[in-house]
Amino acid sequence: MKALIIYFTSLGRTKKTAQAIGTAMTNYEVDYYPFILKGTFGMKVSIQTQHTKGDFSSIEQELSKLEKIEQNYDLIIFGMPTYGDNPPNAFYEILKRVDIKEQKVAIFTTCSITGKKTLELMEKTVKDAGAIIVSQARFKGLFRPKLRQAHKFGQHIN
Repeated sequence: MKALIIYFTSLGRTKKTAQAIGTAMTNYEVDYYPFILKGTFGMKVSIQTQHTKGDFSSIEQELSKLEKIEQNYDLIIFGMPTYGDNPPNAFYEILKRVDIKEQKVAIFTTCSITGKKTLELMEKTVKDAGAIIVSQARFKGLFRPKLRQAHKFGQHIN
């Protein structure tokens, strides 16, 4: 079986979480498709502001490649950080570029404090796109990602 983990990260917590999940999924051949913001903190904030205004030019190259991926995956996992109890605007743009109708999907969010609303918004958006949610998780951690929990989540999906 094949799984694709699509994640967005600016500080690295969501990346580490995605990797912990993928490592635990021993019944799957796991591919990763990262959206990683690079640069100084100020540059990342500026990029996020652009995304809020609908300008995704900073990640357009990755988005274009994503559209061309053969979608022969048994499972797609979306991992997003929490920004103000919302997923990043890039999440919605990513979903526009991936056909997930009738696709099995798992979702997760990384957050410092809550993230509950983020997960709810992700769930609604994915369901509205016609996907079948098989699992979801929220990983809270103020400074470090909860990698043991992420590993258990990956085993659960397995």
